[in-house]
Amino acid sequence: MSLVYAQESNVLIDGELKKWHKVTLSFEGDNLSESDENNPFLNYRLNVIFKNKQKTYVVPGFYAADGNAAETSAKSGKVWQVRFTPDAVGEWSYEVSFRKGENIAISSAINAGEPVGFNGAKGKFTIADSDKVGSAFRTKGRLKYTGERYLKYADTNEAYIKGGADSPESFLGYYEFDQTPASHKYEAHAKDWKQGNPTWQNGKGKNIIGALNYLASEDMNSVYFLTMSVQGDGKDVWPWTSINERYRFDCSKLDQWEVVFDHMDNLGLMLHIVTQETENELLLDIGELGVQRKLYYRELIARFAHHLGVTWNLGEENGPLHWTPKGQSDKDRKAMAKYIKQNDPYQNYVSLHTHAVTKAQDLYLTPLLGYEYLDGPSMQTHHPHDVHDITVKWINESKAFGKQWVVTQDEIGPAGTGAKPDADDPEHNEIRADVLWGNLMAGGAGVEWYFGYKFEHNDLKCEDWRSRDILWDQTRFAIKFFKDNLPFETMTSNDALTDNVHDFVLAKKGKVYAVYLPKVEDTKLDLSDSKSKFSIQWYNPRKGGALQKGSIKTINGGSKVSLGTPPSKTGDWVALVKSLSKKTEKVASTAITLKALRDFEVDKTSDATYYAEDKRGTLAINAGNKNQRDKFARAKSVFLGETGYYSAVLNTIAENDGESVYTVYINNEKLKTVKNQEVPDSFKKVDLALGKIYLKANDTLKISSKTATNGKIPEYDETAWSRGRWHAISLTPVVFNLDKQLKNVKAFEEKNGMLQVEAEAFHHNTNNESPRKFYTHSDKMVVPFTVKPNNHTKTASGKSYIEAMPDTRVTHGDKLIQGENFFPIPGTGGIVSYKVKINTPGKYYVWVKAYSSGPEDNGLHVGLNGEWPESGQRIQLCQGKHKWTWSSAQRVPENHCGIPMHIYLNIKEAGEHIISFSMREDGFELDQFILSKDASFKPE
Repeated sequence: MSLVYAQESNVLIDGELKKWHKVTLSFEGDNLSESDENNPFLNYRLNVIFKNKQKTYVVPGFYAADGNAAETSAKSGKVWQVRFTPDAVGEWSYEVSFRKGENIAISSAINAGEPVGFNGAKGKFTIADSDKVGSAFRTKGRLKYTGERYLKYADTNEAYIKGGADSPESFLGYYEFDQTPASHKYEAHAKDWKQGNPTWQNGKGKNIIGALNYLASEDMNSVYFLTMSVQGDGKDVWPWTSINERYRFDCSKLDQWEVVFDHMDNLGLMLHIVTQETENELLLDIGELGVQRKLYYRELIARFAHHLGVTWNLGEENGPLHWTPKGQSDKDRKAMAKYIKQNDPYQNYVSLHTHAVTKAQDLYLTPLLGYEYLDGPSMQTHHPHDVHDITVKWINESKAFGKQWVVTQDEIGPAGTGAKPDADDPEHNEIRADVLWGNLMAGGAGVEWYFGYKFEHNDLKCEDWRSRDILWDQTRFAIKFFKDNLPFETMTSNDALTDNVHDFVLAKKGKVYAVYLPKVEDTKLDLSDSKSKFSIQWYNPRKGGALQKGSIKTINGGSKVSLGTPPSKTGDWVALVKSLSKKTEKVASTAITLKALRDFEVDKTSDATYYAEDKRGTLAINAGNKNQRDKFARAKSVFLGETGYYSAVLNTIAENDGESVYTVYINNEKLKTVKNQEVPDSFKKVDLALGKIYLKANDTLKISSKTATNGKIPEYDETAWSRGRWHAISLTPVVFNLDKQLKNVKAFEEKNGMLQVEAEAFHHNTNNESPRKFYTHSDKMVVPFTVKPNNHTKTASGKSYIEAMPDTRVTHGDKLIQGENFFPIPGTGGIVSYKVKINTPGKYYVWVKAYSSGPEDNGLHVGLNGEWPESGQRIQLCQGKHKWTWSSAQRVPENHCGIPMHIYLNIKEAGEHIISFSMREDGFELDQFILSKDASFKPE
């Protein structure tokens, strides 16, 4: 502990001054209380700016009563605190912003209100390196979301697989916390408290600390808990001064929580902070992001965001459903996620807990795909046997939409059952196979165990985590197998590599395969991609331990090969299949990288002008010149590669001063506008996805960017600005080839020059790296977007159709955003594909049956075998509005309603082909399509 004086204010710096250890700064102001007329939680705002070289963190502080409220239960005092966990050694400086004003705590304006008290206090302290002992957090660093399937430890970049407790959700309903109903005493864990462990108020807290000790001794690493259960199931947890208060926080209770959370850091246990539940999601601001909700999240962030393993869960079972008919909207969910991300200086992982049924998951998760402020779903699943497929689904869907989600299984049904106590289910065969291994073998990031409500030690009444001792063991065995034996971060789910319908396969083709068998049966693994020799060893998921030998020691690749049998033919087993080849396969890079300083010419006529930063290899704008601020600079390059489709990524440098905007053009036509994410440290390399683009040789690529300030970082007499830095654009060639993927799919067959297909019977559906996709409307499926009020299934063929969604451009007055709601280039938006068998090749006219209810939902493209001929572009529907209408008209400059009978495909060879439809305008509704060789044919 040390005492630093700054501008006549005493600043007390408390904590071990080491990397990854909490440092608390305490300041003294006027004497206030939790119930003060001038609310200290709402009408004061403490922020402290910490800097170390290029790192800058703006950390919110909080009113702390007397600064020792966990021990004194004080409700008044002069102390304000900031908790900070440094992530770098060396000298750190700090500067204090302390201001007063109405509702200022929830204001992002840096100069809101007026400065008071210790505002402007400055100082420095030096952080030594971590001693590299203790929990995984102390030795490996903070858990971070990195855009991959797993959270990573900051120092080691090691992937984190979660295993832990989802119950009791009312974990914080502990009788020795101030002003807390005695829902839990955890007396069974009194024996697990150890000398030297923390307590408060002369020995309180031993039981809850002991419970955490036990869980950590089982090598679990996560605990799920509510911070607010008012009007919920338990009605026993809240952070406020009373169950009915929403604007004033209980300083002593929250400090006592902090004692527990500090111990969780020391044990390597993630804080899975669930901020609300389905019963109370409308409690704050009727579900919206208003004063109450902002204040609630700010207080949680200020007090607890510094911990080294944090999940911010937006809410349990979020969204309305038939049994909980009132709930938050998509807008509310997005606003919460954005607010947390923009105010948490550490950018901790943000998730959303789902309902148990697939329809509700689709309804609420789908609109969040690609949303920059949500990092993944916290899955609840009713049927254990659905876990694997659901995990695969959301991993793949999120990746396709440009933001890879971390997908965890955090509650398993049926609701009354969950994970039973060992006494009722001593083997846990079903949930071990379907839930634990089902999630992990899908590429999921782990499991927390929910205890249901029908058995002893259930979700609300669990007093003893030893009730699931065997389950913790089995969870540990699974995680250990992954960590010890698999490069799991680079492996993907590929169950099709065996013909066994019951097993799960995780593979890095040609290198290593894990095959989980719920029961022993003859299983052949497709090793046709490699002719190497492979070893086979077996792992027992029930007992753990060393790898074992089976009936076959080695196999040769090049075909489908039997794995033999494990050491025992009873129970579940995992086959580990590893290549014995020592050769390193080199993958030739086909990507084209156009570098800012090498391949681009700066446009000196633009409103702002780039200068070259040789050291970083970037182009940047001088934000020190006020005439260059908030204006676009431009640079251009002539594309000299081959004509074709490319997956494009802009490589930028994100800065903590502001979030710069970038716009990319092709031949002066705007392609897409993207924006840097918010980051705590400057000069962070960021890849901004531009989606699929089409480039011709000698096209001109133009990149523009502008400076920006987020108003958070003071600099001289104003705030700091980012400089719109970027260093390259990466272009990876794309080939549309579904032949292999649809190899075993039965084709629709043309007969007598005619083929008619239901649109919803597609064989492949992809958003194609765009923010739009085709979704099926039917009486059995819930569409996840509700912009359009009308459903046209009653008059559609087969009572079903597909629509390009979400539909954000309905009229001419709605904003047209190329690459988002408008795709003039075929093959760049969402695509549906159909495998067809053509017996009589030739020229086929293409007719589509569509429903147009507005002027901006009537355009589509059709292609053949991954190519998009001019004759298939710009299908247009003008006539027959507000009913299902057939069209084969092509839009041309001189006729925007299209020339009839101008959409066709030349199919030159008999055999199997792929017909694809690519969206041109969102909102396009497609019921059927027809291929006809008869030029005079017109559908009725």
